[in-house]
Amino acid sequence: MFGGTFDPIHLGHLHLIKEISSRFDNVLVIPTGTPWLKEHKPIASAQQRFQMADLAVTSMGLAGKVEVLPIEVNRAGNSYAIDTVEELREKYPNTNFTLVLGTDAAKNLPNWHKSADLLKLVKVLVINRPGNQSSDYEEINIKALDISSTKVRISIANRENVSNLLPAKVVTFIREFGLYGSR
Repeated sequence: MFGGTFDPIHLGHLHLIKEISSRFDNVLVIPTGTPWLKEHKPIASAQQRFQMADLAVTSMGLAGKVEVLPIEVNRAGNSYAIDTVEELREKYPNTNFTLVLGTDAAKNLPNWHKSADLLKLVKVLVINRPGNQSSDYEEINIKALDISSTKVRISIANRENVSNLLPAKVVTFIREFGLYGSR
C-alpha cells in the first residue's frame, strides 16, 4: 500500500511506485480522501486527485500489478490508515499488507489515529533517502527524484513548463479543470 495526498501526483511518485512494484506482487496506490494530519487542505478535490493518480498510473503500463483504489476518496470524513487497512483486510482476508511510507510520514506514524492497532495489522516499510537517519522500521533505499507537489503547484501557478515533472495526461487534466492556477 502506497498512499498520499497526490496534489498532484508527479513523476517522483511514479518513480517510487515503479520501484515498489519491482519488490512486491501488487501495489495499491491510495489517494487520501480527507487528510487529517496535513496543515493545509488539498487544492484539488479528492475525486480529482484520484482521477489524476489513476491517469498517471495507467500511463505506466503496469496494469494488473499496480492499482489505484478510491477507498479513501469514497469514504466520508477524515481518512485514517487504520480504517483503510481494516476494510482491505475484510476484502482480501488472506493478504499480508505492507504500508510503504516516506521518512517524514514514518517519523509521524506514532501520531496517526490508532497507530498501535495499525502496526499490529501491517508491516511498515520506509523509503529511506540517502543521508537520512534510519527509522524504527524496515527500510528500502530508493533514490527519490527531487520533485515535490508543492513545487509543481507553484510552477503551474507561475505558468512554467511542468512536462518534466508530470505525466502528459495529468498536465492535460490540470489544464482542463484549471487546477493550481493553470488558467
